[in-house]
Amino acid sequence: MVLASFGHEPVDIASVYIGGGTPSLIDLDSLGEWLEIVRAYGRLLPDYEFTVEANPESLSPEFAVGTHELGINRIVIGAQTFAVGLLPPLGRRQKMKDIYRAFYLSRLAGYENIAADLIFGLPGQRIKQVKLDIERLAALEPAHISFYQLTVEPETRLAASVASGRVTLPDEENTAAMYRFGAHLLADKGYLRYEVSNFAREGKICRHNLAYWTGAPYIGLGPAAHGFVNNHRYANRSDVAGYIAMLEGGRLPLAFIEELDDTQRLLETVLLSLRTAEGIDKAKLIRNFGEPALAILEGKAKAGYVSSGHLIDDLGFLRLSDDGFLLADTIIADLAAQG
Repeated sequence: MVLASFGHEPVDIASVYIGGGTPSLIDLDSLGEWLEIVRAYGRLLPDYEFTVEANPESLSPEFAVGTHELGINRIVIGAQTFAVGLLPPLGRRQKMKDIYRAFYLSRLAGYENIAADLIFGLPGQRIKQVKLDIERLAALEPAHISFYQLTVEPETRLAASVASGRVTLPDEENTAAMYRFGAHLLADKGYLRYEVSNFAREGKICRHNLAYWTGAPYIGLGPAAHGFVNNHRYANRSDVAGYIAMLEGGRLPLAFIEELDDTQRLLETVLLSLRTAEGIDKAKLIRNFGEPALAILEGKAKAGYVSSGHLIDDLGFLRLSDDGFLLADTIIADLAAQG
């Protein structure tokens, strides 16, 4: 239905990612039925990557074994932090032993490709806790680590607590220090940074993540999911009842849709490419977008950031330096303003 709506033929599937909410609470029979539908509308490639997220406290032996038997071959454990006393403001109640148990159960079920998430910039967090988090997680030898800064979403309980002063977040200087320290420590532990927030052992880069950053098409299924198909970006309705009602009425449950014009495609390519360690392929950008691409690549903003050491212009690629990654959003915005 999604593919047909955007004039796209059925596709081969390189990766599937089940995330958002708490997938580790899903009924396995329902999950199996959903996977049969996916397989009916697309062919999984022989070397497919199939990921499911799991919260440590809700990961059961049945879920670990059942998902692996269904053909899922990669699991992401939402460790967040081993300093679990920092988590209650986020609504998380896990214990440290839950993280170790989640790794044990995943390996016992047969998972070889295990990833994990860490968050920095938590209320009350200090850099020594970031150090302990990375050391403890690296000792568990996940293949991939996502190292995210806490984002306070508007109209959430955490946002209200921050606004009222009940919860205090580390300031910008401290979060920058946490990221810089964490990125270097992860490199020392053998994790390659391939995107601003993602680090992996050699050969274990998340193919699904990389698809986002390289502009590959992807289908978003489920409430609040996003997709990008045939140059159309869309988002599904977030309310479950409305989502189901539209599907039952034979309509796509869309909350938002737009077709990207050339300018939007250029700016999105710049944004996504600069988030990766490789950066912007300058010749490819000029070939695809012409003069507007040159305006960005030869503009004052780019020259200024190269001069300051935040951008590296080398071997046909324009990429962020270590210090540049700390200012990624600002640098991208300034470059886009010249496009």
